[in-house]
Amino acid sequence: MSGALLRRETVWQERLALVRQVWRLALPVILTNLLQSLVDVIDVFMVGRLGPIAIAAVGMSSAIRMLVLVMLLSVAAGAMSLIAQAKGARDPERMSFVTRQAISSGVLLSLALAAAGFGLARPLLSWVNSGGEPEAVELGVHYLQILFLGTPFLVLNIVLNRLMQGAGDTVTPLILTGALNVINVIFNYLLMFGMGPIPAMGVAGVALGTVLSRGLGVIVVFIIIYSGKNVIRLLPGSYRPHWRMFSDIFSIGVPSGMQGIFRNGSRLLVIGLVTSTEAGTYGAAALAIGFQVEALVFMPGLALNVAATSLVGQALGYWQPEEARRRGNTAILLGLAVMIVLAAPIILFAPAIIRLFDPSAHPTLLQVGTSYFYVNTVMLPLSAVAMVANGALRGAGDSMPGLIGTAVTRTLVSVVLAWLLAFPLGMGSMGIWIALAIGIVLEAIYMGLRWRSSTWQNVALHGTDLYRRHLRHLPENTQQRYLAEIRAPFMAHPDAREVVDENGVVYHLHNGDVRVHFEGERYRTV
Repeated sequence: MSGALLRRETVWQERLALVRQVWRLALPVILTNLLQSLVDVIDVFMVGRLGPIAIAAVGMSSAIRMLVLVMLLSVAAGAMSLIAQAKGARDPERMSFVTRQAISSGVLLSLALAAAGFGLARPLLSWVNSGGEPEAVELGVHYLQILFLGTPFLVLNIVLNRLMQGAGDTVTPLILTGALNVINVIFNYLLMFGMGPIPAMGVAGVALGTVLSRGLGVIVVFIIIYSGKNVIRLLPGSYRPHWRMFSDIFSIGVPSGMQGIFRNGSRLLVIGLVTSTEAGTYGAAALAIGFQVEALVFMPGLALNVAATSLVGQALGYWQPEEARRRGNTAILLGLAVMIVLAAPIILFAPAIIRLFDPSAHPTLLQVGTSYFYVNTVMLPLSAVAMVANGALRGAGDSMPGLIGTAVTRTLVSVVLAWLLAFPLGMGSMGIWIALAIGIVLEAIYMGLRWRSSTWQNVALHGTDLYRRHLRHLPENTQQRYLAEIRAPFMAHPDAREVVDENGVVYHLHNGDVRVHFEGERYRTV
């Protein structure tokens, strides 16, 4: 009995240690995301002093901007997974290589999409605002075009932060974000309301302040990574595009980017539907407030998403798949528990939250905004399950399930059901809120089932040089025997490194090197 109790105590100690590990990585990310979202909330709060039409303009513009920005974020998603695996494999050369290629691909893609977004700002806003106030379009165009011009700065900030977080450094991005956000708020206030010789630019001032602060952030981050004092170190090399690495980054990142496009595209469609209901433009304002508040509540879920990507990716980098599963499970359960706690105050104080953003307390905005919170906030814990599972899968390089889940549940099911409930069934804005909630439930179920499978382990393996050069030529049972008998136990040593070349694999261990030769459908060790 004492032996059984001792084993159970050991298991619980291991679980608690893993919880602390996940939380220690996630907490700085929570604070980082919270600071960033607070800036967005403060922006909407200040814009609210210009009236509900200005709130609607910023809300619609932000949704459109994210539709373009999420494609650029695909670079960050792919690079984060690859940097985590390189860190787990203890390979500083590959970490530097991934960093340079992430920067190059982010700059090239951001320039192309910034030009496209600048030209499409007005037609997109006009389409989203169908049936709404024309003034919202005019305000939104100036806001959007300035942000699109600064897209490279925004993207590089996110990519470089994600690289550090993927490698396990979540504190440096926190410090940088805190400092830059203070500057951002100051810039936004001065440029929006004006002071002394600075003219009042209104909504456009918010966009300009954001671009200027992010440009400053890029300069600071480059100084840090070139100093050699961060976990991300740039070793001698070139920024010239390496198409195979671009392919690896985008094979992971593009599904994540497309996932964001479907998610934000569905938001645009929903905004268009809402403005055609009894709520009109005030429905768009309600969604803008709802999305900003939810962004705050999502911070722990997003942080655990990042932590899961980093921890799962690092575990797979030194090929410990069961450890990767334990880390992912822990992050998902933490996300579910934390979101339950955070969702409750929104339900209790929904009317007060709406009044906080709209001091005029317009009755339509108050009614539809409150009903949105009452219906959708209940589902936020399930959103955390889908969100964190998506991060865990991305750590393995398996980002396609997130795209499929979002495309089917958030876009196809939610939008079609929203139209059906709102118009043919006559439920108006309430029908749209219900449809969004149903989409969240379906997405959580799908992502949870995908994580429970073992498909993501094969995805991670197939992205390695080891598989591409040697293991793919072996029968499946020989591959599994190699992983279980050679790779997993060797890489479990804290200082082990795996070096793959055309002749085989060398494992550098603390007590000597082991070389593995591959001959036909067999392998042997020396």
